[in-house]
Amino acid sequence: MKKAILLIAFLLSFSALMYSQEIKKSASLTSGKWRIESLKIGEEKEDLSNCKNSWMVFEKDGNYQLVIRKTEKKGQWKLLEDKKTIKFENEGDDTNGFQILKLNDKELLFSTKENDVVYTMTLKK
Repeated sequence: MKKAILLIAFLLSFSALMYSQEIKKSASLTSGKWRIESLKIGEEKEDLSNCKNSWMVFEKDGNYQLVIRKTEKKGQWKLLEDKKTIKFENEGDDTNGFQILKLNDKELLFSTKENDVVYTMTLKK
């Protein structure tokens, strides 16, 4: 009986920890403006770290705003926590979305593949 109670307590605490980590991911994404550091398309990498007009904002209501130099794009986004994926309306592979490779309070790295070309974006706070 004691083993069963210990097992249940362990499973509950593990579930709570996983849930809090997922909430933290969403909170990290929506915590303000992200500076775009680099954009890689296939083998070509563009360094945008010195470009003040390249940034992205994820709003809590599911809207996003992306500015690369003077080009602006707005739309809807969704975090698929179970797949560690960000889906943008009509962007990237419809099946996979943009795979989150790294996400913390200071850095976001995501990638997708379309027609054998890999697109990767690195953002920092």
